[in-house]
Amino acid sequence: MVLRVEDNQVFLWEVGNVFSNEEFEVCHLPLHESDPHLEEEDIDAIILSPFVLVDVNGHILQNLVFHFAAMKRAIIYYSCQTIHTIFVNIFNCLLAVWHYGKRKIVPSIEDPLLLMSATKLAKGIREGKLNCENVIRSYFKRIQEVDPYINATVEQCFDDALKAAKEVDHLIASKKYSSEELAKKKPLLGVPFTVKIVMRVKGLRHTSGSRLNENVIATEDAPTVALFKEAGAIIIATTNAPEMALHFETVNVLHGKTSNPYDTTRSSGGSSGGESALIAAGGSVLGLGNDLLGSVRIPAHYTGIFAHKPSQELVPNLGAVPPDRIDPSEKSPFTEAYKVMVIGPLCRYAEDLIVSMRILTTRNDIRETFGKEINYEKFRIFYLKEMKTPMVPFVEADIAAGLQNAISYFESHYNTSSKEIKLPLLFDMFRCGWTLLVNLFFDAEDALSSGRGIPFNTKLDLLKSFFGKSTLCFMTLMLLQFRQNPLLYRGSKLQEYKMMIEEIRNELNNILDENSVLLLPTLPITAPYHHSGIPLMGKVCYTAIISYIGFPSTHCPIGYNKHGLPYGIQIVGRKNNDALTIACAVELEKAFGGWRAPGTTKRDV
Repeated sequence: MVLRVEDNQVFLWEVGNVFSNEEFEVCHLPLHESDPHLEEEDIDAIILSPFVLVDVNGHILQNLVFHFAAMKRAIIYYSCQTIHTIFVNIFNCLLAVWHYGKRKIVPSIEDPLLLMSATKLAKGIREGKLNCENVIRSYFKRIQEVDPYINATVEQCFDDALKAAKEVDHLIASKKYSSEELAKKKPLLGVPFTVKIVMRVKGLRHTSGSRLNENVIATEDAPTVALFKEAGAIIIATTNAPEMALHFETVNVLHGKTSNPYDTTRSSGGSSGGESALIAAGGSVLGLGNDLLGSVRIPAHYTGIFAHKPSQELVPNLGAVPPDRIDPSEKSPFTEAYKVMVIGPLCRYAEDLIVSMRILTTRNDIRETFGKEINYEKFRIFYLKEMKTPMVPFVEADIAAGLQNAISYFESHYNTSSKEIKLPLLFDMFRCGWTLLVNLFFDAEDALSSGRGIPFNTKLDLLKSFFGKSTLCFMTLMLLQFRQNPLLYRGSKLQEYKMMIEEIRNELNNILDENSVLLLPTLPITAPYHHSGIPLMGKVCYTAIISYIGFPSTHCPIGYNKHGLPYGIQIVGRKNNDALTIACAVELEKAFGGWRAPGTTKRDV
């Protein structure tokens, strides 16, 4: 028999009954100290929490209980995975037939200005070696060239950007400031950048991809946009996103669908899919997106660029959807979401993450750490090969090999020690992640209308969406309709799931220090065909868990598969150790080549 101790109460049940319900929740017999029927030798184990099982002497128990539990989980896992894999493969075959012969790749890049990093562009401009107006014209020309293929931009700022570029050139010609002074005051002087449509850019539309905001014009910049502008960067366009940034394929009824520049039949990801597609296609060099459960890392993975999800609370996250202002004293549909959501940079070159985070971070002590070299004598790597989580796709062979190649690189070049971790608590991550996500938006309909007095009926709108007449897009309505489906949502286990996240956070905190990182797949798959979002929804668990624990994560491209599609890995560090994850990405870019222009990968040549 087994004892469970909870809130100073003791519960008892037979070992044989432990497996009749999930997570050892079979305890219904309160046990009093005076109970004469309990003998010490009858006690097999004591459960101190849902995750800790000890024997009567206090030692962690490795006995038949866990063996049976492991067997049960293995049966559930492989049964679910078999059914899911068969369904996904059939679905993919149908999509492959539907998209057959429609694959396009954006035109190759001919202008050398488009192949320079933001860091090098800024240096060339402030030293007078590059003309800012020419840089801006080159990027607008490229946007006109690639946007018909990928539909990435929402609004372009050609006239205002050219005016700002001419002012930069006049400033440089005046020699009012030295190159060194400009590097400190305006580290991105003259560099073009783009912004995800869910973030405010003064004077531009702030639709968040929804008809609910169709006529909204931003009256001020989001704090992060303002920081980039203060650093001298020039806004050239806003980019597409899913409606209210709520799903992982960039499509909405207002601005249409964004495609992958390496294969236009494939998704560019979401919710920062417009940013990732435009940057990967060479239409932008640097961008800003926000990340709730993977919204900068997932698109970067699909399009072969770099992205960084900062540590929670390190970068200002206001000025986006969720709404512009949150009063902590009031309960808002977005209050909890703001605790998880962060804003971070996307770019083609890893060194641009360094200058971006120096600008965006709110803490001077952390700002000074960006760009420092790694002390490889102390450097250690931990890695997670795969989540054994039902409904989460198996890791593709190329991605698994890419992860191993990254580990082997550090081992062979710097004699770095590495160790695999398992994290068995992730078994229920799919339902945990979904339940926590629903909890982040406790009143979704009110959150979407955001006090604008635009009522809508979810069921009726879902029907109308088939005829293009709905207020919201199909994917948003599907999420609203099924958000509390019992197969996905377990409200009764909310507190248990929160404990699970805390346990994982504590475990990784104990493993990681200032000289170590965790490597794992960003996603288990490469860019899927358009319209694959719902069957492959479980893939997001790889990025979601890092968001929930609040640690920094840098996506680093590693290679391209036989179809010419990019893939990469996440580099995760302890909270506020963002500089180390970015430094690792810089090192891996040297080893594996980083971003490659569409049309130059093995399949495309």
